[in-house]
Amino acid sequence: MKIWVTGCGGFLGQRLVARLGAAGHCLVGFSRTPVLVQGKTVVVDLASPTARQALLEAVSSFGGPDVVIHAAARQPGPHRTADYVNGNVLTTANLLDALSGCPPRQLIYTSTLSVYGVPSEHPVREESPTSGQSPYAVTKLAAEDLCALCQGPTVIFRLPTLYGAGHRDSFVDGLARLAIRGELIELYENGGRVREALHVEDVVDAILGCLDRSPTERASFFNLGAGRPITSWEYAAALVAALKSPSRLLRVDEHSAQAFDLHVDIAKARREIGFSPSPLSQSMKRYADELQR
Repeated sequence: MKIWVTGCGGFLGQRLVARLGAAGHCLVGFSRTPVLVQGKTVVVDLASPTARQALLEAVSSFGGPDVVIHAAARQPGPHRTADYVNGNVLTTANLLDALSGCPPRQLIYTSTLSVYGVPSEHPVREESPTSGQSPYAVTKLAAEDLCALCQGPTVIFRLPTLYGAGHRDSFVDGLARLAIRGELIELYENGGRVREALHVEDVVDAILGCLDRSPTERASFFNLGAGRPITSWEYAAALVAALKSPSRLLRVDEHSAQAFDLHVDIAKARREIGFSPSPLSQSMKRYADELQR
């Protein structure tokens, strides 16, 4: 199968191309910086004025894709609003414009659970109200809407925080750094804040699952998450156990950076694409093994 992966140099993108290449798919990766992938790599900033032409040249050189996995994005951080518009909206518009003459059999877009803002109900379902409460969430919602206009079937994954070796931005990765050093781990809100986080390979499994199971809707939205409410204390305890760390956990009665609980309903992803998140202890063991190699 001929598969294009945007953002192939990113944390999720690198894992995707590794698994897809190992499965024997014909890959074309797109990245702002040169990266080594099994297949062809096109170095291009998809938000640049030259992006559409570069994409059209890729179609001419490699042929139109069967599947496009659009994982390029401007992730949360100290960025300008314009950076989010360019990285999330303009990249998507340029990609869709270039593919309008040869629409893929399937477009897969990696969005975020941040589009729900502060949820008004739990578990959060795909039909729950969305609320762009940050430039990141607003632009990811806009990109979702653009992808839903694609001529072929579209799958939109709303992803939680991801963790895994090579990543440094999630709260789980922060816990790991403390646990590896054997330092005290303070858990705010008395460790009771409910969070959604997945090992990156669970997300790769979900995406690959879509290649063999085409959803029935023209534009299908799927929440991905752990499948049950998990507190920050549980994440930390499972990680400390997996790493065999001497770190002590301390409940702290102070506000955490995430000021609300988040737990999503993944019944639709289970039912339609066979998504089955790894149990917490198994995910943390996998993560610990990666970190200790």
